[in-house]
Amino acid sequence: MRIQAKRLFGGRGQGPAMVSSNPISFLGGVAPTTGEIIDTHSPLSGRNVSGRILAFPGGKGSTVGSYVLYGLARRGRAPAAIIVERPDTIVTVGAVIGKIPAVYGIPPDVLHDGEWVEVDADKATVRVRDVTSYDVVTCFLRNRGRILLLRRSAKVGTFQGTWAGVSGYVEGDEVFLERALKEIIEEVGIADPVLAATGEPVYARNGDRLFIVHPYIFEVDTRNVRLDWEHAEYRWVKPAEISAFKGVPKLAEAYQSAANGVPARMANRRRGPPP
Repeated sequence: MRIQAKRLFGGRGQGPAMVSSNPISFLGGVAPTTGEIIDTHSPLSGRNVSGRILAFPGGKGSTVGSYVLYGLARRGRAPAAIIVERPDTIVTVGAVIGKIPAVYGIPPDVLHDGEWVEVDADKATVRVRDVTSYDVVTCFLRNRGRILLLRRSAKVGTFQGTWAGVSGYVEGDEVFLERALKEIIEEVGIADPVLAATGEPVYARNGDRLFIVHPYIFEVDTRNVRLDWEHAEYRWVKPAEISAFKGVPKLAEAYQSAANGVPARMANRRRGPPP
């Protein structure tokens, strides 16, 4: 699996992943001479960052934490690479002055603790062994403020019985928007949807598979739906109700990404390099 990230500081590093769902305070939270996590409230407490691919949401606390990272690098005790979800001053400055390969834009739950990860910060890519990634389009159809949700049937290969938007795998170099339009016709029989917005990709990890979900919102002029074999029922719901449904992984997040998305004219996105 290869994931496209964004570059904080160049270089390459590889090693076992060390994953935290919480931000890390390097000043007072990490021993400056050894790299041990000494913050007793951290899920990584007692472990050592040295030689690891450290994945976490971002830094917190004093900006002096940047110099803790620098000191660890000087002593050869720094992480082999850093992956953060959100860039911040502490991690960015620490990576630059410590010359630690670092990327951002990947949530920590994409990685599993202990699995082997390779970071090429020059190309802003992250590779994970024994994991396969799939590009998926998810379309949220909107009519008079309501969103169409579909309950997946027992005949589909994944996530049977859960709720989703109109979804489908992207094949080869297929244009994402073209796949989205095909799925709408095939799955619900609604013609001429009007693209309203597209969101940033949402990452949904499920075992040894990573689904890279590309979300869209389409306006439609009907609530008449013709279900195919992939779905057992449908409902038109308020956007605030989506999170109350037992959905496919990251369903509500995918909708929110599209709702906060870029103008429709930018939505015709082609698949990047294959994983």
